[in-house]
Amino acid sequence: MERVCVFCSVYGSRGVSELWKMYSSDNYSPVFYVVAKQNNPMVRRLVELSEGVLRVDRSLSLATHLDLLEDHRDEIDLAVCPHEKPVMAGLRDEMEERGMGIPTTFPTGTFALERSKILQRKLFPEDFNPRWRAFNPSEYESRLDLESDVKEWVEELGGAERSVFKPDSPTAGKGVAVGGEHFQSFPQLMGQYVAGFGEPFIIEEKVDAEESSCQIWYDGNIGHTERLRYPETRDYKRAFEDDEGPNTGGMGCYMDRRMQLPFMVEGDWEAGLDLTKKTIRNTEKWADEEGYDTSGMSPSMYYLAMAHPHKVFEGNIGRPGDPEDIPAILTMKNDLIDFYLGLVEGNPPRLEFEEKAAILVYVVPPTYGGKTQTEADIIIDFGELEDPEQRNPIYYPGDVEIGGDGKMHVRSSRSVAVVAKAETIEEARVTAHKGADALERSSSPRGMLWHRKDIASRTHIKQSIKHRKRLRSRENNP
Repeated sequence: MERVCVFCSVYGSRGVSELWKMYSSDNYSPVFYVVAKQNNPMVRRLVELSEGVLRVDRSLSLATHLDLLEDHRDEIDLAVCPHEKPVMAGLRDEMEERGMGIPTTFPTGTFALERSKILQRKLFPEDFNPRWRAFNPSEYESRLDLESDVKEWVEELGGAERSVFKPDSPTAGKGVAVGGEHFQSFPQLMGQYVAGFGEPFIIEEKVDAEESSCQIWYDGNIGHTERLRYPETRDYKRAFEDDEGPNTGGMGCYMDRRMQLPFMVEGDWEAGLDLTKKTIRNTEKWADEEGYDTSGMSPSMYYLAMAHPHKVFEGNIGRPGDPEDIPAILTMKNDLIDFYLGLVEGNPPRLEFEEKAAILVYVVPPTYGGKTQTEADIIIDFGELEDPEQRNPIYYPGDVEIGGDGKMHVRSSRSVAVVAKAETIEEARVTAHKGADALERSSSPRGMLWHRKDIASRTHIKQSIKHRKRLRSRENNP
């Protein structure tokens, strides 16, 4: 097989799944040059099997990335970065400035638009935006002036329970606060979120909707977007069952065997493509007005959290979603290396996916999502986490690492993605949750790792279908 050298920056399970998919190529023999946040067991093993190089850097600093790239610039054929930090820091900009000539699957820092929710709102088409307004505390002479302005806007939206607070800078969804859930009144909104917050923020209208994740690659040709689309996924952001608790980076997700989700109705699928195309055009226009080189826009992933009826909650422009990227990657029929090489050349093949439902459940440590304040040194004794040569692994370790004692230690973020594929959502759900239970039983001390148990449940999906039908009736009979 043809040898291809791939640089990859790995933060957690998302990067692990991408490495495994590339390692499983039938067409290429990959050699991995990896910067990883953790001494992740599966990453380490994949690098060893490929006879590559691994550098662990908890800060994921730009310097570490560039040092590894410089050391092997004449060998590396492709650079992949499925998470945001190095992209926003300008990794591609530095690579181009140094004349490395290595194709990337991510944009320049200018077009890593996850860095600003305010800028995103300006670039999203107005017909997809909820009512919103940006506030910058530094522009007010006093806290009372800011409070007065915020209060006027909140009242215009219909009160605190109809409002959503979002920091401008990226927080992986964790800084978002929803009226009627995280705060019940205007004094609570001010006291808990606005007062003392010194950075710009948005307050937008709370939308009654069902949400799905639309992910589309952009290779520089807007005419290609329709064939570069992933299946829709449903993410579970809240920490606890019944969508209670704080927003997290995502507790899991599900994907149906067809490209759409069970609750989506006529027009929902098309709306995602329309939103993406309009956002690309708006970004091009903005870049031209600002004098930016639009060649830095592509390749790029447009991840857009769609609300149905058709609004947009947020976007991660420049990288795929987590966990939403993982089921799509693992059900992709295309050779991922082939796809990425075509993507950077501007002639990628049409994406094709298995007709399989896929469920992802994140197993997390006790403190994740604010479940408890109890901290412990948790060790996982589960051999499959280190075996990338399984034909269809279901465990993709994230924030775990091999310690000096040779054991697998759990850290503070999402520990392991448990992924199952099957003919139906229910079959995949049962397998994924059984896998999560088995992993939790394997940990020591036992019973501290946990997962959200209602991900992809029949009850939740039925509720979503009924809710979307009610919303459609309201759309047709305003």
